[in-house]
Amino acid sequence: MAKITPVEERPPPPGPKNFTEWYLLSYNQVSFLGWFWILYLTISKLYETQGDYRPVFDLVWPSLQYVQTAAVFEVLHSLFGFVRAPIMTTGMQVASRLFLVWAVNFVVPEIHSHWSFSTMVIAWSIAECTRYVFYIFHLSGGGVPSVISWARYNFFLILYPLGVFSEMMMVYQALPYAKAIDPLYYYGLIAVALVYIPGKDD
Repeated sequence: MAKITPVEERPPPPGPKNFTEWYLLSYNQVSFLGWFWILYLTISKLYETQGDYRPVFDLVWPSLQYVQTAAVFEVLHSLFGFVRAPIMTTGMQVASRLFLVWAVNFVVPEIHSHWSFSTMVIAWSIAECTRYVFYIFHLSGGGVPSVISWARYNFFLILYPLGVFSEMMMVYQALPYAKAIDPLYYYGLIAVALVYIPGKDD
């Protein structure tokens, strides 16, 4: 009787192994493209105008409002266990961004030409592009290049203070107009900024 040679099991190929991982990979790819587009628009407009930041808002806002609001999905990912990120931390990070987009910039158009909008968007978009590229490589299963890992954990040292300072400046610029709109809105901006802005970014 012939001897049966056991078939050696091959390791599964790298990359997404189930629907959730495929979905997360696609989500991160789309999010990266969205933030890269915003970064491109901002930098190209500043270059075109030789540093004049005043036209940046009108060019970037149509994309920014959708791309940033889509980050609500990240709260759902945490809620349903798609990722291991704590839901409270994720929720505060997303809420702080939505606060700046909808409770500040959407309501107070007078601040749109201030330089802090451009620096805020640059800080956000570089941070998000770096973060999403990191996740894309990780989910693809081929390993994360060292330069991406380095950028992921070191760009933070510059982008975090730049982002927070820009956000606080946006709120500060909005306060006189907020007070004219409604005193409750004025004090609400101050209270929410103190709670949410320090909890931003990863």
